[in-house]
Amino acid sequence: MGNTHASYPIRENTNCLICWENVEFIDQVQCVRCNIYLHAYCEETYRGEKGYCKCPHCQRIGTLGK
Repeated sequence: MGNTHASYPIRENTNCLICWENVEFIDQVQCVRCNIYLHAYCEETYRGEKGYCKCPHCQRIGTLGK
C-alpha cells in the first residue's frame, strides 16, 4: 500500500499532568511549547483567579490551548 498521513497529532502520553488520569480528546488542553495534556477542568482549577493561563510544566504564560 502507500504511505498514510494522519491529520491529527500522535499522542504518546495521554495522562493529565495535574490529576494523572486519561485525557479524552474532546476534554483536552495542550501546551504548545512542551506538548503536555491537561483536562480543561484541571487547568481551570489550577489557574484559579488569575486572568491568564500558565503551563504547570514549563511555567510559560499563554501557551495552553485546545
